[in-house]
Amino acid sequence: MVRFSKKFTIKEINKIQKSPQREIKKKNPWYTENQFEATHKYARPTIQRRYTFIFNSIEKYLQSNTKRPLRTLDAGCGDGVQLQGIIQIPELEIWGIDYNPVRTVRAQERFPTVNIVWGDLLRTPFKNGIFDVVLCSQVIEHIPQDDLLLQEFAKVIKPEGFLILGAPNEGCFMARLRNYIFERRILKSTDHINFYKEMAIRRKIEAAGFIIQEVMRENWFFPHQRINYYLTNRHWGFRFMAWLNKVIPSQTAGYYFRCVRCR
Repeated sequence: MVRFSKKFTIKEINKIQKSPQREIKKKNPWYTENQFEATHKYARPTIQRRYTFIFNSIEKYLQSNTKRPLRTLDAGCGDGVQLQGIIQIPELEIWGIDYNPVRTVRAQERFPTVNIVWGDLLRTPFKNGIFDVVLCSQVIEHIPQDDLLLQEFAKVIKPEGFLILGAPNEGCFMARLRNYIFERRILKSTDHINFYKEMAIRRKIEAAGFIIQEVMRENWFFPHQRINYYLTNRHWGFRFMAWLNKVIPSQTAGYYFRCVRCR
C-alpha cells in the first residue's frame, strides 16, 4: 500500500523495511543490479542536471569558505553514481555510506580514494558536526523514518555546512496518474515508501532544523515511463519537458534542495 509521507508505527516499519542481506540472497535485482547501467541508460540528461546543481552548490560554498579540504558525505551512495560526479572536485575529502554491502564493496572498488562505510543512515558512525556537505540523492523516499534521517543529517553537518537533498515528486497528480492508471505495476514493484509533494517534504526539512536556500526542479513528470525515457533522451524532447516544467512546476519530476542548518 502506498503511503503519502506519513508517520509509521514500529509495527509498520518492521513489516515494510526489507533486509538488504536477505534481498541479496534472493537475488532481488533492485539490490544487486549495476546502478550505473540502470541509471545512465535511461536518464543521462536528468543525471547531468543533478550533477550541475550539486557542482554549483559546492562551488559556491568553496568560494566563500577558505578551509580545505571540504569533508563531504554521500549518504546512501549505492554503487557511486553521485560519487562519479563529485570526485571531480579536487578540494573535497569524500565519504560515502550505504546499508547495502554489495554496493559498498562495488563503490570502494570503483572509487579507491573515497572513504566508503557500510552502515545505517539513521545511526551513522560519524561524530557530530563533522561534515561540511552532506549529499542525499534519491534516498529519503525509501526510508520510513524520514524525520530521523533528516535529524541525523542535522547532527553530522557543521553549523556553517549544508545539505543537498534530492527526492522524486511522486505525490503529484502526474505521478498518481502513472501509478494508478497507466502503469499500475509500478506500485507492486517499487520499494519507495514516501510519495512526497513539495510542501510535505519542505515541512520535514524545516522541522529537522534546516533552512531551504535554493531548489532545483529537475524535469517534468511525464506519466508513462517509456514515453518519458524517449522524450528525456532526445534534445527536443528534453527541451519540451523543461518548458512544461516552467509552465506547470507542481508536476516536476523531482526536487533538489540546498539547505543550511538553522543557527
